[in-house]
Amino acid sequence: MTALAPQDWQPLAASLAERIGAAGTPWGAAFAAVPRHVFVPSYWTGGPHSTEVGAEDPRWLPTVYSDEPLTVQRRPHPDHPGSTWPTSSSSRPSLMLDMLQALEVDEGHRVLEIGTGTGYNAALLASRLGEDRVVSIDIDPDLVALARGRLHGLNLHPVLAAADGAHGWPAGAPYDRVIATHSVEAVPYPWVAQTRPGGLVLVDVRSVGSPHVGRIARLHVHEDGTARGGFTHCGDGAFMGARTRLDRPEVRRQSHRDLRDARTRTSRVGGAELKNPGLAFAVWAAEPEVIIAPSGAADIAAPDGSWATAPDEPGQVQVAGPRDLWALVEDTRTHWEAAGRPGIEDFTITVAPQGQTIALPHDNAADV
Repeated sequence: MTALAPQDWQPLAASLAERIGAAGTPWGAAFAAVPRHVFVPSYWTGGPHSTEVGAEDPRWLPTVYSDEPLTVQRRPHPDHPGSTWPTSSSSRPSLMLDMLQALEVDEGHRVLEIGTGTGYNAALLASRLGEDRVVSIDIDPDLVALARGRLHGLNLHPVLAAADGAHGWPAGAPYDRVIATHSVEAVPYPWVAQTRPGGLVLVDVRSVGSPHVGRIARLHVHEDGTARGGFTHCGDGAFMGARTRLDRPEVRRQSHRDLRDARTRTSRVGGAELKNPGLAFAVWAAEPEVIIAPSGAADIAAPDGSWATAPDEPGQVQVAGPRDLWALVEDTRTHWEAAGRPGIEDFTITVAPQGQTIALPHDNAADV
């Protein structure tokens, strides 16, 4: 990529900072000073016929400085020859700003970033806090190498390493803040263990099988080694799921449905209820392996072959498999109603050595 003169990109970066609301905040200078195009030398269009757009394309520069998430890496799909799957992206800048503001950093804080990706977020952190206060890791060594080169080109030298993010980076612990730029279904305890008491862990906690079910969790770390907090809305969109392998996407597959096994019964809970984000979140928290359809008819399934569908209004529901999954919806709704029909932001989350607990306010907890 031919280097752009400052006059070519600085007005675009300043305009982006203004549009996303960064100007006038402690992060405004970083968003205006860090050239996003250096970290996104090309991106992939969406849709079934994705194409790569690079610096020679007139769409590239204005798109890079738009408030849009951009896919920057695709790999061959192991199960679908001839097709690819997205493996890395540059997140929507407004979402990045919301996350960075929610991180509540102060001068002198040390930050561990899980998910280096393009390196753009690490550059923002290093620009604000200083390169010696930032550690960033990613499971993909190719991404780490590219990010390191881009950062060094801007004279930024935070610690970067290729490592499985689930283990954190103990060599640099303790940290004041841990931020994950991918989603997880359960927060790895090493992130808590590597954060000093009084510190904060910020991560998108989200269902693998139902990516529309989830929210950003803010966890405060305590002296007893646990982290407790709640959920907050940060911008529009969500983060890609964590990768445990480089060659295969993390998916939760439904078993084949045999309609001959289906049975019909009456329920007082209509399918429209499951479209309430708070109830869907409660169902997932109670049974993390379930897959909840994001739209259309209410549909819930589990890897053991159980499934259920329901019309919007109370009446006849169809269930099949070894378990009655609509009974899970009914039981969870009872507790959810008793708790006052809470939204996702009303739930609490605790992470301890023995695991993660998501709880309804004033009700029983669900271990994930």
